[in-house]
Amino acid sequence: MPADKQRVAILGGGIGALTTAWELQKTGNYDITVYQMGWRLGGKCATGRDAENGYRLEEHGIHGFLGSYYNALEMLAEVFEVLDALPDKQGFITRFDDAFDLQNAVAMWDFNRAAWEHWSLELPINDYRYSQAGDLARFDKRLEAFLKTLGFLSGHLDAAARSAQGIDDTSLIGDLVSELQNHADVTAHPTLAQWLVKLLDKLWHPLARLLSAGDLLDRHHDLRHLFVMIDLGLATMTGLFADRIPERGFDVIDDENFADWLARHGAHPITLGSPLTLNTIALSYQFPQGDTSIAPQMSAASYLDWNLRQFAYLGAFGMLFAAGTGETVIAPLYRALRSRGVRFEFFHKVEQLRLSGDSQSVAEIDMSIQAHVIEGEYDPLIGPVRDLKCWPNHPNYQQLVEGDALKQGDELAGGGFDLESYWTRWQAPEQKTLVAGEDFDQVVLAISIGALPYLCRDMLEDQANLPRCDDPAGRTRWQAMVDEVPTVQTQAMQLWFSQPLPELGLPSLPGNNIWIAGTYVNPLGGQVDFSHLLKVEDWPADSAPSGLLYICGTMPDDGIPDFSEHHYPAAQADRVRYQCIQYLGAATGPLLSGATVDAVHGAADPVGLDFSLLHSLDPNAAGQGAPRFETQFWRANIDPTERYVTSPPGSAKYRLKAGESGYANLFLAGDWIYTGLNVGSVEGTVMGGRLASNALSGSPSKGDIHGYDPFGLEDKD
Repeated sequence: MPADKQRVAILGGGIGALTTAWELQKTGNYDITVYQMGWRLGGKCATGRDAENGYRLEEHGIHGFLGSYYNALEMLAEVFEVLDALPDKQGFITRFDDAFDLQNAVAMWDFNRAAWEHWSLELPINDYRYSQAGDLARFDKRLEAFLKTLGFLSGHLDAAARSAQGIDDTSLIGDLVSELQNHADVTAHPTLAQWLVKLLDKLWHPLARLLSAGDLLDRHHDLRHLFVMIDLGLATMTGLFADRIPERGFDVIDDENFADWLARHGAHPITLGSPLTLNTIALSYQFPQGDTSIAPQMSAASYLDWNLRQFAYLGAFGMLFAAGTGETVIAPLYRALRSRGVRFEFFHKVEQLRLSGDSQSVAEIDMSIQAHVIEGEYDPLIGPVRDLKCWPNHPNYQQLVEGDALKQGDELAGGGFDLESYWTRWQAPEQKTLVAGEDFDQVVLAISIGALPYLCRDMLEDQANLPRCDDPAGRTRWQAMVDEVPTVQTQAMQLWFSQPLPELGLPSLPGNNIWIAGTYVNPLGGQVDFSHLLKVEDWPADSAPSGLLYICGTMPDDGIPDFSEHHYPAAQADRVRYQCIQYLGAATGPLLSGATVDAVHGAADPVGLDFSLLHSLDPNAAGQGAPRFETQFWRANIDPTERYVTSPPGSAKYRLKAGESGYANLFLAGDWIYTGLNVGSVEGTVMGGRLASNALSGSPSKGDIHGYDPFGLEDKD
């Protein structure tokens, strides 16, 4: 190692860790090692391939990018440029345009008049590219995009009103449409605020009373949907100016719940209970303790920031991965980082960070070495499968000294010990301690917040390290954060069907968009038709599935049990299996009308799934009922590092900033730190990684971390 390079130990191998490594290596000033438990990278985005079942994709849940993932898209573009220049790039996606399928529509489920109905929001494709991310992330650009969307939607409101029965005078709508469209390009805050007050008093409030009278909105769903869109937009703008967000920043409303904030600024009751309002909640799992029977709680600041940025998108509203998350995002990042000299130590599980005697820095990092590589460096990928290098769903045993012993466990679905589980029975063959000044100079903690109570006891107990805000409870800085920034369990299932999903009644979206929807029956309210991913799986030609559906949601829990309870993962996997079978038996009808037992056989259950439609390579499973579900994939995301980070009211002030750990050589990365966005997401995680690199190296500048400070309220480096 050159004498002038500092040694950086990055703990964790998720998006936050990989982003930090990417930014630091660009400076050329650091010798970087990433320490990862288990056999693969990706964290919550980790993907595995099941070689016994067509090399099918097995993921933690539904993943994709929004077009407003300014930082994530920009980073991936840089990664693909590096990969494309490599001589040995075979097996990796190397072009930005090959990585994503544009998605400009999203569906929502509306429970109206005791029945489920779906409706879609379609937004136009634009010419913005990732190189314009910094410009588009600015608040005035977000506001401009938001106003254009309102103007765009208002024209549809006019058409819907004219076709609805029961509206004799549509002049108010015509005037509203004209006003919204005429102001679609005006972004001067004082001008807009004054105009908005007049618009609400003279047009919107009278129109809202007219449209919400009787059952008009119940009977005309197109009119109701457009009413909700515009009402939510106007309530959002009212709150934006009334609370002086452009001058004071989003955090001034962090203590308020999203629903209370919207109601305070005039949102109609129909709007507050609508799927449009709850879509952000559903997609970001904002349910206390993961329990969907409890009213959701989300900081109004995080809610507003997230919603405003969605309309200022690069190219399309959504961007779905052309392959699995592992092949589209994680493997390219890994390959590009390796080409730039970043080292990876797999099978290194962090056990404890220990402070120096004066509690000013991290002195030691205790680790378990879970397995030893027989020779050289561990190669974590397999394949190529359909021309792509992939992550397996178990270690590459043939490379490991302990490979045969690891196969003997029963913790993984196909057999083997689960080295990604905190509850594994596997006993690590070696303990190792990294020492400051010998093995590292700087540390980046990029392991998710759910694990911090177990890894950072010294920090949680350090009474000299107090929060940067007033804390009536008198807690330490770290203890306050882990108490106030909660996490929830999630659950997911993937279903392979023998027939195309549209033939089974899956609703469609306009254009070439695939079905992607939230706000359906809880607790598994999100679903996506990922049938386009079948092309990157490798099923036998004479026995290939024709449809692939992902369904995800939260799962309530009572906290994290002791890691000596080795049965816990299996019990939770069983719990998910039973819940999924029950869910498919009770909620399939509206989603897949042609896949119910009644639709297939007649004179039978009209809402329950006919499980014989599920694809399987196992001939013994053919014709079975619910037991056929055993051939599919389901997952309980229960480990401390897998739990989803939520954004309840009042939590932002307790989030530590990347460079404010309180310890001289410790920096923080992830979506759980203060990122400005403060919503669990790949974008928030990439922002966290960039902020960690900034805190450690000064690069990138905070001004180049798009959306961190959209109002320019913090001095930029």
